[in-house]
This record gives sequence, C-alpha cells and structure tokens, in this order.
Amino acid sequence: MHHLGLDHYFAGVYGPELEGRFDDKIDLLAHLLATEGISAERAVMIGDRAGDIVAARANRVRSIGVLWGYGSESELADAGADGLCASPSELASCLSRIAI
Repeated sequence: MHHLGLDHYFAGVYGPELEGRFDDKIDLLAHLLATEGISAERAVMIGDRAGDIVAARANRVRSIGVLWGYGSESELADAGADGLCASPSELASCLSRIAI
C-alpha cells in the first residue's frame, strides 16, 4: 500500500499471518472488526470471491461482490452478496444502494 501511495486511505492492512493465523477469512474479518473497533452494522465487506462474501455473512457484515476481480457474478450472487458492482467507478453508488 505504501509503495502505491495508498496507505493514507487505510487504517490498517490485514491478511493471513505467515504461521497460518487468520488463514480462514471469517476469523480474519472478526479480528479486523475487533482490532479496529468497527461494529458489524457499520461495516461493508467488498470482495471478489465467494470466501469474502461468506466471511461477511458469518460476521453479520453487509457485502458487495465486485465483478472486476477473480470471482464470477454467479459465484458472488450464490454466496449471498448484498449487492454486485460492475466497475470501480460504480462503487460509491453500490455502497449507497446497500446503506441502511
């Protein structure tokens, strides 16, 4: 993130640890929510694979499946995404559609 000049947009960068802790995305998302003090009701998971959507649902977080990544529209819809977004330029409007 630092190399790309994007780090100032993020409170943190989370992922699996080298020894395997947080390999399960459900656990990783739960850790992120707890560490950053973010309530599930105020969060949105944006992801491109079914695992992202499944992790969001398991943590009671709304989700947007993005169609410019690796997963297909059917994969994301079948996983239960709350919304689908076709392009990065549409992300703000996709977020608005699922906001409560």
